Amino acid sequence: MYLLLALGITLGVVFVGGATAGFVAGFIDGFNGDKVGTTSSMTYMVGVGSVFVIILCAILQWVFLKLGFASYTTGRIPKSPKSVSWKLYVGMIMAMAGMAVFYHLMLDKDIERGFTREIVAESYSWMHQHLVFSILMLIIIEATANLVIYGAVLRELLEWNWKHRPGLIIQIYAAIMAIFCLINSSASLMYPVYMIAQIEGMMYHYTRSILPIIVGDVTFWIVMLCLVGIPAIAWWFLIVVLVAGAGVYLAFNAMEPYKPID
Repeated sequence: MYLLLALGITLGVVFVGGATAGFVAGFIDGFNGDKVGTTSSMTYMVGVGSVFVIILCAILQWVFLKLGFASYTTGRIPKSPKSVSWKLYVGMIMAMAGMAVFYHLMLDKDIERGFTREIVAESYSWMHQHLVFSILMLIIIEATANLVIYGAVLRELLEWNWKHRPGLIIQIYAAIMAIFCLINSSASLMYPVYMIAQIEGMMYHYTRSILPIIVGDVTFWIVMLCLVGIPAIAWWFLIVVLVAGAGVYLAFNAMEPYKPID
């Protein structure tokens, strides 16, 4: 139900936004006497798209929070001792920073081989050039996506339908995300996406809070976008193993005594 609601709202905004953007672009082209599509630059498309993304996120946030489908509570994260929260957030930052390096390694190899679509490479390049704006937009997007996916959909599955099988439902969720990545991107990127979905899914199972997931996702994008244009080196895999491994251990070990009993 939550996914259908989110999908319906998204499609509605996309259709209205697409029609509006096309009309405005056509009007500007006609007013300036230019060919159709002249105004459809990356900057124009990002600018218009950002407006409707913010509108979409605002509607989804209002609906899901107002109706009580999801929340921004700390869940099972204890307020005392403070060391638990610090270990949790530092661990998530380390884990997702490592995953960002892994993602960059896979993406860089795909770009070299010509497996990555040109529009994808151009989008990352544009985001790298407009880093602050991109990060702010990604914070809004990630907060909304995590609110819906984890705070509503996964919460419902873990607390009601699949209460005693969290591992199974999280594996299925990670597999779906990997398949979605395969369809829209490449086979290489499936691996980091699958691992990220597993880490975040299990983290939500342990904490019942989307806050550490948002922190992790923002860390991922900051590191990933900062690495755009930097040639990947094979020995960076060692960084991935050490940093991500230590982060996962730190975060989950801190929450082990507080996780739900299956």
